[in-house]
Amino acid sequence: MQVYETFDHELFSALATTPENSSGSSVNFPVLSNDSGHVTIQTGIMKLLMMAYAEAVEMEQEELAKVIAKCISQKANLNGSPLERIALNLFPPEENQEKTYLFQESLTNFNTAFKAFYDIFPYGRFAHLTAGSAIIEAVPAHVNLVHIVDFDICEGIQWPPFIEAIARIKKSLIITSIKLDQDSQFDQTRWQLCNFATSLGLNLKVQEMGMAQMVKKMDTRKLGSEFMVFNCMIGLLHNMGRRRKTTQVMDFLKIARGLLAKHQGIITFGGGLEVDRTINYSDFSLFFSKNLAHYEALFESMEWGFPSYLNEARIAMETLFLAPFVSSKSWFEKWDERRQEKVVFDVNFEKGFGLKGERMSMESCNEAMEMVKEGETPYRIRIEGENGNEMVLAWKETSLVRVCVWKVMTEICKKKLNQYVISV
Repeated sequence: MQVYETFDHELFSALATTPENSSGSSVNFPVLSNDSGHVTIQTGIMKLLMMAYAEAVEMEQEELAKVIAKCISQKANLNGSPLERIALNLFPPEENQEKTYLFQESLTNFNTAFKAFYDIFPYGRFAHLTAGSAIIEAVPAHVNLVHIVDFDICEGIQWPPFIEAIARIKKSLIITSIKLDQDSQFDQTRWQLCNFATSLGLNLKVQEMGMAQMVKKMDTRKLGSEFMVFNCMIGLLHNMGRRRKTTQVMDFLKIARGLLAKHQGIITFGGGLEVDRTINYSDFSLFFSKNLAHYEALFESMEWGFPSYLNEARIAMETLFLAPFVSSKSWFEKWDERRQEKVVFDVNFEKGFGLKGERMSMESCNEAMEMVKEGETPYRIRIEGENGNEMVLAWKETSLVRVCVWKVMTEICKKKLNQYVISV
């Protein structure tokens, strides 16, 4: 997939300068549905029904849950409020030909939709910009080589801006992609990244390895002038609902901790993980409620970001990039998986992994604020974490994407290194 042929964002300049996107225009974005008193009542009823469904599931009242789900699906509306659109994906009709048709039609323009989605909305760009800035700031001046170990490289769209930055400071770069499954588009991604780097005169090597193979190779190398970065971005919307198991993420972090106890480097971690943070997985209603609030904010932010005459384009993007994350079945399966594993996925790795937060810089924060036009839009940028090592993109008060940066607390890791067992 050609996802980074150019990075000057010319492709969407026409959309960016439409009257409804222009700061000097008298035409406003569409008014959010919640501003209508009637729709507010309807939305309240819908939310009550959804929570009643979650409680019925939690109490294993299957027939009641089915009745409530059918009632909700009858009130769902493709062109309705954010909550009504969520309902359409959570509880689709048994023969949902309209949704199938929309998805197939949207796929025919996938490349353009992918580029537009990434370029227009800040979710993925915020995560990638924040992680990239943190890496560049952390690289010591004396280091000649930066080595990125990427948990899930996907289309590789995170790395071209970073490649440009590395080329400017005249370092060499290796990107190692962790092989997580058999079906991979790695060869295409490698070819595109290397071509892009060559155009900038950068010495880039892109390779793919399994976790165990990567650890074995790193243990035999002398990394004195190499700065290692373990990067993990999961749950970002442009990945179309691609899921990775919690155990895979945990294994990756254990490996990162073990190797960074012996070599200089950092961990950059983030994505759309807000609903996963410190949740009591014995309570499905709470899990469901947090998901509902998270995705309602996302649907609302997408609606705000589109002028009304591009309604069909917004629906296509919601169908491709938001809908795969919104399913009553997948929400239950995710909750049940976490409950069975008894794993609470908390990004406070200082307690669980012996890591120390690396403070985010004000320059990086200002970059993110400028990107989302804070003050002119409902998006907000926050610095959080005990050491100021977490940066959050929020819609109003709802956190959407979180990125954090960590270093290994070497004195702790050295004590544990002899007991360190890599689970892959």
